[in-house]
Amino acid sequence: APRERFELYGHEAAAETLATAARSGRLPHAWILAGPKGVGKSTLAWRFARALLAHGASNCPDDLAVPQSNPVARQVAALAHPDLVVIRRPWDHDKKRFKTELPVDEVRRLHGFFSRHASEGGARIAIIDTADDMNRASQNALLKILEEPPSNSILLLVSHAPGGLLPTTRSRCRLLTLRKLNDRSMQEAVAALAPSIDQKAQALLSALAGGAPGRALELAESDALAMYREIVELLLSLPRLIGARLFGFAEKVARAPVERGLYLFVSLLSQIEERTLRGAHTPLDGIPGEDALLRHLRAAIPLERWSGLWEMLKADALRADDLNLDKKQLVLNTFFAIEAASQR
Repeated sequence: APRERFELYGHEAAAETLATAARSGRLPHAWILAGPKGVGKSTLAWRFARALLAHGASNCPDDLAVPQSNPVARQVAALAHPDLVVIRRPWDHDKKRFKTELPVDEVRRLHGFFSRHASEGGARIAIIDTADDMNRASQNALLKILEEPPSNSILLLVSHAPGGLLPTTRSRCRLLTLRKLNDRSMQEAVAALAPSIDQKAQALLSALAGGAPGRALELAESDALAMYREIVELLLSLPRLIGARLFGFAEKVARAPVERGLYLFVSLLSQIEERTLRGAHTPLDGIPGEDALLRHLRAAIPLERWSGLWEMLKADALRADDLNLDKKQLVLNTFFAIEAASQR
């Protein structure tokens, strides 16, 4: 979890921006930490909160570091610090997953939290992860706090797409955008996050994660490299898919927990389809060993059909999740559609 991570990769300048603002004595009361999913926004938010609570605003170091042995660090990791709260989508006990939206009642908890005095006399800090999950009612409830911020209050809004937030929300926050990591920082991050895999696999993991170390960690923990290689083997067999291999793969996807099965399959295949389309017109940062696959796919299926297949995959995945449809059949139908397109 981001609150338990003590390393920050590639965002030294962003950390220094926050530290400088804290030491200035004029720290904005609300920030939007924006950037691609998995790039490190939540890790930075927790790191900043930890530094403020451990050092105080006037003594924040440029790198926002707090030793792991610090009592504040242990409290934050255990979600036990009285001056820090995280607002996020609650668990849906009926559906056995997190709710799709961050409801207004969760945001209203902030009124009670900010009404109390900080236990150590410093700031009271709220992290909203992610602000994109708020519906309109939730954003309106937050707006009341942003318009009349309590003294010594700090709001950190994590957002993958800040353009989707209400303009009134954005205008009352300072925006700090985190970019994708460069190759060197990404390789360093992947080596630290997935030390048990060899360098060749680390390079593939780094490329598939697209500059987002959090995404790399998700992929490493879900055995995504094995699934990616199986998808590549199946696609290389076009125009005639190998039936036994396809049915075995579909069964494996269906049996896995949805995050490591269907969601991962859709994500990896969508990436390949997107690179098939985009790479036909503009040079892309390559995935190691994928050039031959993309040439094969462009030769097998016209680009306009790939565009339709990509849209169909995303639509079918949404329907399968909403309607609890047969996941094995979705995987099979996806490959059958690709096979049919290659034989026209």
